[in-house]
Amino acid sequence: MMAVNIREMLAIDAVEVSALLPDLGYAANPGQIAQRFSQLMTRPDNVCFVALYEDKIVGWLHAHGVRLLESDGYVDIGGLVVAAQYQRNGCGRRLIRAAEQWAGNHGYSRVRLRSGVHREDAHVFYEALGYKKSKASYAFETHVETQC
Repeated sequence: MMAVNIREMLAIDAVEVSALLPDLGYAANPGQIAQRFSQLMTRPDNVCFVALYEDKIVGWLHAHGVRLLESDGYVDIGGLVVAAQYQRNGCGRRLIRAAEQWAGNHGYSRVRLRSGVHREDAHVFYEALGYKKSKASYAFETHVETQC
């Protein structure tokens, strides 16, 4: 395993964080990431962690608390990426463990994540960490006009 450090993300990390987005199939420039990060950090139930190897960001994770009326809340890992050349070296595991610790410290007893059906290697990774497939579902979305 590599000597990887995990810390909470800072606004100045936006450039390196945005550079990893294509590995997830997304694209955003550093300005967009900085703006989104700033908005997320105004909400106490959000956290972003980065994995550093030799002072370079090689992975990141975003997690947020979900409070529900119908059941106990949970923490959702909304995004997780580790650069391909640093995978299988403990980075992803350490990011997820940081999110789990954050969840417990904030009163959540469950952590959930979603993974595309085509990401079979990721499924093996999550199961190795003790995550179990809980259900299959479809994601539906629509676009609405914004008022702000």
